[in-house]
Amino acid sequence: MKKILLATTVLAMSAGFAAADVSVSGDGRMGVQSSDGVMTFSNRMRIKFSGSGVTDSGLAFGGSFRAHEAATAESAGTKGSVFISGGFGKVTMGSVDSGDAASVGQLASVGYTGLGSGNSISYAADASSDDSLPGALGSAGGARVLYTYTAGALTVNGSSAQLTDGGITAYGIGGSYTSGPVTVGLGYGMVDGGTLSALKSYGTPTGGSVGYTTISAAADSSVTDLSLSASYVMGATTVKAIYQAKTLDSSFAAQSATAALPALAATSISSTATSMGMSVVHKIDALSLTAYAVSTELDIDANLSADNPTVSRYGVGFGYDLGGGASVVGGWATVDAATATAITTGSTAGELQKYTVTSVGVDKFDLGLSLSF
Repeated sequence: MKKILLATTVLAMSAGFAAADVSVSGDGRMGVQSSDGVMTFSNRMRIKFSGSGVTDSGLAFGGSFRAHEAATAESAGTKGSVFISGGFGKVTMGSVDSGDAASVGQLASVGYTGLGSGNSISYAADASSDDSLPGALGSAGGARVLYTYTAGALTVNGSSAQLTDGGITAYGIGGSYTSGPVTVGLGYGMVDGGTLSALKSYGTPTGGSVGYTTISAAADSSVTDLSLSASYVMGATTVKAIYQAKTLDSSFAAQSATAALPALAATSISSTATSMGMSVVHKIDALSLTAYAVSTELDIDANLSADNPTVSRYGVGFGYDLGGGASVVGGWATVDAATATAITTGSTAGELQKYTVTSVGVDKFDLGLSLSF
């Protein structure tokens, strides 16, 4: 890294303009992990390239990408990021958080692999979706531009996915405020448009056989979520809590039977997911201890399922700093997920297929080295 920085500085000085910085960093990990009783070796190595500079008028600019993301960072812009900032705030394009995710954040994770990211809250504007549930809305490809403005203790964020991504749009807004040891965050996200997955209607397509057939007609659909977080730092201990209320609303216009689809009566569905979680991190010299717990209550539309399970995830972990960018890290977690099983019997033309939805948990643990350089 020092050689690269020195070379760019010398070239910049010889050209007679302000120096731009280019740096190389990286991270790696190695160890063992287990998921549902299956133990494997797990290792990863990533290299990151970063660059930054300043215009004559004082605007800062730069960007970064990982080596394995080079192709999509160069052509599609879906990986890596580029920014420019000044008195107006900061605009970042590429692989960015949504405005609400940037404001509210996530709970602390455990394990050197993250152990299934059970600590994570799903943000609609971040293109996160509950794909295992019937009626999940297709994502908008994730936030692609993020605007950030900071004034003292207040930071506001706003984001957008691609302006038109197959008819889907996604926006996120939020803000955070810090006062002493307390930080609170508030965010709102929305995805609108697109089609719903795993939805089928019962009936007979023209020239077809009776049964459930996937609906491909466009729906007037949206997912919205309101999220709130609060964190408190007490010396060596940090406590964070997150609350989120998410709603899926969708409606289909009546349609006649076609060669591929059965008739569908005008139908509206609405489902909600309410999540609450907390994490605690405590540091004792080089040792850090972490624990988290998240509970999500599902209220699925009665047209889709009579089940409303509670999905729970919780874990504990530790990290010991060896110095020089190396740490010994381990953790254990139980990560539940909502699993939908289709009920294939039916008799009413135009009705939606129903599902049995249950919460299925997987035990995970890992132990290994986390490296940064």
